[in-house]
Amino acid sequence: MRKRIIYEPTLSDAALLILGGVSKIFIESFWPHPYYHTFCEHANKRSFRNAIDRLRSRDLIVGERQKGGRVAFSLTKRGQKLADRIFLKLKLAKAKKWDGKWRLLIFDIPERIRARRDFFRKELQDFGFYQLQKSVWAYPYPLPKDFFDLWSDFNLDNHLVAIESAKITEDENLRNFFSL
Repeated sequence: MRKRIIYEPTLSDAALLILGGVSKIFIESFWPHPYYHTFCEHANKRSFRNAIDRLRSRDLIVGERQKGGRVAFSLTKRGQKLADRIFLKLKLAKAKKWDGKWRLLIFDIPERIRARRDFFRKELQDFGFYQLQKSVWAYPYPLPKDFFDLWSDFNLDNHLVAIESAKITEDENLRNFFSL
């Protein structure tokens, strides 16, 4: 039996979110205990600097030298898109009370855009969805509007159907997967 993998953000994810304007308090509310030290006063500055260097090398952030020798960082468009996805993963990973309804995503993405289809499947898995069939995925909690906005940005919204259902036959595997 498969178990749901809870999304655990990395130090680079945190740096990206902070640069994107997400507050430290918000991030701490989602952070698994092993990473909490990142935001304490005694955080390892070298680790954070390495995370910033990785983000720069991936063209996710840019630095601009200010008066006094300080550097101000900001997100690139790619960085903002990634920060939005990370933020969405954190919102979906937050434990919620189940309302008894299943959210099903069904998609039919053409072979000519296979790379986007594969990316979409990987993202659904990362978001914590359960794969019922190759193109049918289930999730027990309400999906925020920005979840669908993200797929609109990738021009996939015309290939998706979202269904909210009070009952799915043989949902025992789903309940076990989501610990419901």
